[in-house]
Amino acid sequence: MTCSSRILLPFALWPETPPSLSVSSLFINFASDDLITGTNDGFIVCWKILSDHQKIIPRLMLIGHTNQISFIVASISTHQLEQFITISDTDGEIKLWNNEDGHCIEHIRTNLKHRSVQCFNYQLTNENFLICCGCYSEILVYDMRTLEIKYTLTPSNVNADWISTFFVFQKTNAPDVIIVIGLLDSGCVKLWAFDPRTATSNTAVEGTSIGNNNNIIPVDLKEHESKEIRTQFGSIIVPCEECQRMMLIVHGQGWQIFDGIDFTELCSYVTDEKDIVKNEHWINGYFPTPDLVLLFSARGYGHIFRLPENATFMNSKFRSQHNKTDLQLPQWLCRLSVGNELKLAQTPMFSCHTKLKQCQVYRADSSGQISVWHINLKHFSTDADILPTCSISYNDIWSHALTNIRTIRKILNDILPNKINKLTASCHLITMDRLAFGTDNGKIYIMPALKLISSLFLNNNQHKENFDIQTLNGHNQTITCLIHPHSEYSRYDIQHLVSGSNDHSIRLWDLSTSTQLHMFTVHSGTILMFHIPPPMLNVKVQYCICAIASDHSVSLISLKERKLVLLANRQSYPVVGLRWRINDDFLLIKCSDGSLFIWQIETGNLDRVEYGILAEELFEWYNDPRILSANNDLQNDPLSTVMVSSHYFQIRSTGKRKDNDQLRKLNKKFGTSRHDLMSTSSFKHTEYRLPIIIQQFHTNIGDDLAILILFDLLQLISQIIVFDLEKQHAQKSKQIEITNKDTRIQLDQTSTSLSILSNLLISLLHPWSFDKNIDKICQERLRLNRVNRFLSYGILSKNEHLTIVLPTWQQYLNDNVPETFLSVSDTLISFAGMETDDNETLKQKQNRIESYVYQWRWTCSTILNTEHLLSSVTMVYILMNCDRWINNISSDQDEQALLSQRESWSRLLQFYCSDMLEQCQTKVFQSLSIEILCSHWQDLCLELRDAARKLLEKELDHLHNNNDAWHIFISKWSNLFNQSYNKETDGALYDQDIRDIFLEDATYNNETTTTTTTAKEQYKAQQLLSIVLIGIVGARYGEEVEQTKQPSVAIKGFTVDSPEMILKLSRILTSLLSPSNFDHIPLHSAIRRTAIDLIGRGYTVWEPYLDIGQVLLTLLDLCAISDSSTVTSK
Repeated sequence: MTCSSRILLPFALWPETPPSLSVSSLFINFASDDLITGTNDGFIVCWKILSDHQKIIPRLMLIGHTNQISFIVASISTHQLEQFITISDTDGEIKLWNNEDGHCIEHIRTNLKHRSVQCFNYQLTNENFLICCGCYSEILVYDMRTLEIKYTLTPSNVNADWISTFFVFQKTNAPDVIIVIGLLDSGCVKLWAFDPRTATSNTAVEGTSIGNNNNIIPVDLKEHESKEIRTQFGSIIVPCEECQRMMLIVHGQGWQIFDGIDFTELCSYVTDEKDIVKNEHWINGYFPTPDLVLLFSARGYGHIFRLPENATFMNSKFRSQHNKTDLQLPQWLCRLSVGNELKLAQTPMFSCHTKLKQCQVYRADSSGQISVWHINLKHFSTDADILPTCSISYNDIWSHALTNIRTIRKILNDILPNKINKLTASCHLITMDRLAFGTDNGKIYIMPALKLISSLFLNNNQHKENFDIQTLNGHNQTITCLIHPHSEYSRYDIQHLVSGSNDHSIRLWDLSTSTQLHMFTVHSGTILMFHIPPPMLNVKVQYCICAIASDHSVSLISLKERKLVLLANRQSYPVVGLRWRINDDFLLIKCSDGSLFIWQIETGNLDRVEYGILAEELFEWYNDPRILSANNDLQNDPLSTVMVSSHYFQIRSTGKRKDNDQLRKLNKKFGTSRHDLMSTSSFKHTEYRLPIIIQQFHTNIGDDLAILILFDLLQLISQIIVFDLEKQHAQKSKQIEITNKDTRIQLDQTSTSLSILSNLLISLLHPWSFDKNIDKICQERLRLNRVNRFLSYGILSKNEHLTIVLPTWQQYLNDNVPETFLSVSDTLISFAGMETDDNETLKQKQNRIESYVYQWRWTCSTILNTEHLLSSVTMVYILMNCDRWINNISSDQDEQALLSQRESWSRLLQFYCSDMLEQCQTKVFQSLSIEILCSHWQDLCLELRDAARKLLEKELDHLHNNNDAWHIFISKWSNLFNQSYNKETDGALYDQDIRDIFLEDATYNNETTTTTTTAKEQYKAQQLLSIVLIGIVGARYGEEVEQTKQPSVAIKGFTVDSPEMILKLSRILTSLLSPSNFDHIPLHSAIRRTAIDLIGRGYTVWEPYLDIGQVLLTLLDLCAISDSSTVTSK
């Protein structure tokens, strides 16, 4: 978000039944009681284990993967779990997440398939490494911070087998060396030992397919020892925590115990003896103590065995029998069982932990149930199955949290005669401000979108609202997908809606008459999703839509001619992606087995099928941003789509309609030029789009539907400003009477919608229950509505990864308000000598509980606080300066009403910028993110720019008053700043790779294909940020340096060498300004505007160090170029 001027504020509305949770990976950090599950659908859920209550509560849902999550790992050395890594094997994605608020820190995409993954903390330097092995011949060691490969551990023989498993440890007597032991598929054990501080490559990496996204070559390390052992293909090594010498090696048919010193086999077990274990396929194991071993089977059982004496390290008879023939056998003791093993669709995941002879075993299964066993290892029953101590069902926790909450289904069921069991699909008709819902009985209902959303958030059941509902009847089975093509591209008919269903049919509807125009039956499977082709050179496809079905076929259907254009039905595996090769008139279809089918659109024939690396390269080639940017017409179009049931590829394709001509006309008409309105959304009354995006997301096609609502802040601001200008102009020129009736109705509708939307957004963002007086002003004078439910806030982080707070966590907070919070509030509320009845006390308690949950939101995330407070201040700035239409003041009311309204807005602004900011500066609440505020310092939107500056200056003043915090802050950023200063070119920052952290005017809101930024680019962005930040600090507090000339005194944060820092900064600002230096940054880029702004702000500070003549000449140059470009454009 820091690199983009676009602020999207996500909120989620959930159904009564939870999104299905089919667990595919599990990680538990027992020190901090964090449990994280990954699902088959690519969702991650973070839970909190509450030890006193025997409860586990889901806290956050993270959305970003498109496929099954195979591994979740984190470094366990710390008490607090700060970050964790998730890996999806099917698409090769590795992502690093923050555990506290769930934002995505870093992510990379590789084409590797992993089989075993581990995180390791190197204690001497406190570095964290991610170590992986899989379907390749090396072991890869990633730096966990940047996700770059630092080391590759390669076997000595060139054509080595794949490594099936490994484990990592440090010896207590030699803590500087990391030892990695890997087991090859052929049964050969190999050992690598290296010191990460001194490790260098002993050979150049030749012929390896492994590499980083950038050109850093990893250090290649060869093995030190190897030994052949007898074991099965695809085994897993499990070391004993208490005694690292003992190794358990597990394979499907049995397991063995080895001594880790020389890999001598101590005992083995093959499943064919006992009835209870004869059908088991072993998947993993664990050592609760050195003499017990716990084995997990694919069916979901856990079996406990006692090891023989010669295989137990603590025993005096350890390694007493070397002879293979007389090895003792392990003794089976008992089994852990839940009782639902036979019903499970897939293998459950296990995680274990032993503390003080108490073993905790957690099992998460595909039905969303987590079972916990607490086993006392000194005495446990061996005569019957051990049942779980407690079982937590995701469904139960969810239904408890959403018992009295209004949902879309409840609203529909109140109005409609027939009850609806499930909403299965939805579509936002953006240009008509309506929402279409598909149901499990085949009916489609269409409702007003903004009215429904406002009602769900703000109406508290006082009065039933009437919704104008339109019904479409035709399908006889569950609706699986809906699309309104006109909302994507205006070339389609605005009245057309297309639906797909389980009955294999695609139907085209006319919304104006609620009738079915045509039914296409071209597929022989459920329709999974629709996709709109980009504007193509081929006229044949201009009015087509693309449908993907569960029989692996893809069709192209013309809505205008009502006929089939192309049916691609030769794929034998599920479709995972589409690409359009517009110039060649090809449609590329990628399947889950890696094959690529290339179809000719014109003739409808299959051109060819490609496999392997060639298929990958052909598919990826057309998504290359360099090719996209070469053809500007295609920059905003979805040239590709992925088969995803969740939300994100669609976020990019919203808000991409721009109408610069419309704005230029407006500017000419009103004679005002607002630079912050560059490339905002179009303002045609015929096709008006509200700046709100409503999207469905559900984990499985049969699930009940959750709705994601994204407010586009900049679009909303620009529309309010443009509309305000139009209103004022219409009133000035008295045209409002002359204009035709339709336009007037349209204008009124638009103004009402914008007014409702801005009020809704401020109501959702406002920190209720912090200040009772402010709440009163908001409700009575400003007509804001208090939110009547716990809000599921979202955070959009890097490359549109989404984090959502789950309602279950807020319900838990609501049920368990700390006593301290209640008692503090009591003293504030009770008045001496006042008698209160029971009802009153209950109401007060309810208010206090509510205020606790409302205030909790400000304690959970820095990013969330910054975005919400910044958005609130910006919206208040806008509404304070707008005319009466937005404030719902009719034209016959006097000026006094408008003034009183503006005074209320200004009171609210004062509250946000002082009281609320002070709250965020206390230890209880999270502070604001200086990086985000700094990146809006030169924002194109003036109101957002002012808001960011005001908050940033207050935040810096607060830091400046605290010596220690200021010193840490300055040293962090000045280090980065010093690295960006180039001595040879006297401070000139010339570097082709540098990236402007502020969005360029030309690319403002341009939805180019997002690619993963490398660590180097990110580092450059941070350096640029440091220049701006140190510039702001220098301009604001630099005077202090000049005043104190005593050499021994250290001033707040600035040491005595500060004048040198100011000298460097002056030179860098001058070089940023110079047109000769930055050929690759556009003339009027934000970074150049920032340099001009900072030179002006801190002129008295920089003056002794500036070459004033050069600065003036550059400014005059820029003015001259601007003038000449203005003349030519006229």
